[in-house]
Amino acid sequence: MKTHQDLPPAKLRPFFGFYGGKWRNAVKLYPEPDHKVLVEPFAGSAGYALRYPYRKVVLCDLDPVIAGVWNYLIKVSPKEILSIGDVPHDGSVADLGLCQEAAWLVGFWMNRGTSRPRPKPSKWMRDGIRPGSFWGERVRNTIASQVDSIRHWEIHNLSYKECPVTGPATWFIDPPYQKAGRHYTCDSAGIDFAHLGDWCQRREGQVIVCENEGATWLPFNLLADVKTTRANRRSIEVMWTNNQNEESNGGTW
Repeated sequence: MKTHQDLPPAKLRPFFGFYGGKWRNAVKLYPEPDHKVLVEPFAGSAGYALRYPYRKVVLCDLDPVIAGVWNYLIKVSPKEILSIGDVPHDGSVADLGLCQEAAWLVGFWMNRGTSRPRPKPSKWMRDGIRPGSFWGERVRNTIASQVDSIRHWEIHNLSYKECPVTGPATWFIDPPYQKAGRHYTCDSAGIDFAHLGDWCQRREGQVIVCENEGATWLPFNLLADVKTTRANRRSIEVMWTNNQNEESNGGTW
């Protein structure tokens, strides 16, 4: 029987939207992973890992909601996902009678690029703008078709400081931004960026760190002017890697 390590690389679509998610730009902007183990210590919606799902993926997130949603997705059956109903435009997620983790998952689909689950449909959802971007048949089918591909993933409700990976890995580190990361439940105000910068430089393997223009806790290089997950907003992205002057070798998978 084939294991996930025998399967060819394939990308997955986002399981839920999240403010600051990197799925759209992961392939275009960031180096490919050089190691079989891929770690996102600030998991969010794991946009980078979704591009390389058959690696050994280890996620950490201090937010219990994020950790709970990933734990649910790693274990849930496609049948259960397909059984979740629609949220009426004048109703709420609570009307569906779901377990807490499933309700959080659906709540993330009530609005685009949100940092926490919403209880009711947003105006965009109620107005029928881009219906495939909100909870409904298309989203259910996508998630149900993908959950079997992440059975081997791990999620830990831990700070980056407590991440259980100790050996060489590809570290994709996307924390709440130093200046613009105040929209999260576990926001940038709670991060000691001097400590985080030192921690990043001490990781073994390939280290990729994301930030926004103006961050000072590592010697970041300008990366790109990108469209954000929020409508009509852009961000000047910067990046630090521990091989700034080398090109990615395309991975060793």
